[in-house]
Amino acid sequence: MVGLSGYARLLASFVMAVLLFSVARPVHADRVALVVGNSQYRNTQPLANPRNDAEAIAAKLRELDFEVFDGYDLTRTGFEDLIRDFARHAQDADAAAFYYAGHGLEVGSVNYLVPVDANIRDEADLKFETINLNDILGFMEREQRTNLVFLDACRDNPIARNLSLNMGTRSVAVGRGLAPIDTGVGTLIAYSTQPGNVALDGEGRHSPFTAALLDHMATPDLDVEIMMRSVRRDVMQETGGQQVPWSSSSLTGSFIFRPLPPKETTAPVPKPSPTPEVVVAPAPETVVLPAPVTEPVPSTAGQTVPRAQLPQMESASSPDTSMSERELVLKSQAALNRLGCDAGNEDGIWGRKSRDALARLVKHAPTTIEATQEPSVPLLRQMERLSGKICPLVCQVTEHKVNDACVRKTCPAGQRLSSKGLCYSPPVAKTQRRSTSKPSSSCFTLNGSTYCQ
Repeated sequence: MVGLSGYARLLASFVMAVLLFSVARPVHADRVALVVGNSQYRNTQPLANPRNDAEAIAAKLRELDFEVFDGYDLTRTGFEDLIRDFARHAQDADAAAFYYAGHGLEVGSVNYLVPVDANIRDEADLKFETINLNDILGFMEREQRTNLVFLDACRDNPIARNLSLNMGTRSVAVGRGLAPIDTGVGTLIAYSTQPGNVALDGEGRHSPFTAALLDHMATPDLDVEIMMRSVRRDVMQETGGQQVPWSSSSLTGSFIFRPLPPKETTAPVPKPSPTPEVVVAPAPETVVLPAPVTEPVPSTAGQTVPRAQLPQMESASSPDTSMSERELVLKSQAALNRLGCDAGNEDGIWGRKSRDALARLVKHAPTTIEATQEPSVPLLRQMERLSGKICPLVCQVTEHKVNDACVRKTCPAGQRLSSKGLCYSPPVAKTQRRSTSKPSSSCFTLNGSTYCQ
């Protein structure tokens, strides 16, 4: 028989085994993300912004409760290791996201992501030097959940041009951008530009596509598919229509990066029934109230207002704290447009266009408007007190100013207007002229006589 001390040892061993098992078992998050940014390429042209873009996206996703697996300037081995860690931790996640910034290319309708140590000389190198995007999608789509893919990988790529030259007659298989992908159920894939086109790396710290993502990703209670419309609009405006973000979705439900917290509901506390009691009414007394002070105070309109009325007036003009966030943004956008600062569509989404408009207002009315980037009720009240056009009119490169309005430029007959606002003559297709000369006659001699056809 096992004594009491033996049972204690067995129990301790069992508890230790349970603890070791629970520690060794990976803890899965509800939201998992894989983020990669490759800039410092060794065998082709480096890129300025992918690392900046990926670091900003990783930080934003962590703010939005994602467990992020991020890597920068990855070799092929490092890229594979990071994918492996991500795939393991994403097994039980409710949502998985993948963001990639760097070089990518399409060959034969297959998309490849390029590590920084890739050395691609011909088609045979693709399998051993790059990462096939379909492999990452295969890991993500094994689970029935929301899968989100954002590809900022269509930048101008000398690898694709060199590969096209080396493939000779088969160079038609090398695409200029990325190829569209058939998404699995529950997956959204967003490209920085339309299939077959090249995206811009950007002149600032971020590419136009990633900058727009950062502007809208954390908007409260905004569905991801509606978010992509706002991203598309911002990028088109930023690039003058040269770059149009593309998306393919088979989502079966809504996904929101920053959902609003549920409202707390408290049950009403029942009031206790009143206890009847006998009340003896006191004898009426005559109370003399002091007369209100009506010392005239000059108003801004040059009239006099009794001081006794001032508290009521101040209360009527106090900030409306019951205003919803969307209503505040709509009214702020309308005020900015009224002041000529061009906040764009009054859609209730506080994005880059609205922030730029507010920055212009702060620049041209620094003594009136406080320096800020976000809307608020006091700021709205400040804007409502302003009148006229505060911000100067700024026209697009394809427009010029006419009587305080932007009018699209016109070109002489036979010319067209480019996206840079320049007139040019389109090439004229050459037509092959038909020969008007008569065919020479065919003659022959037979039995001393000449015959011609």
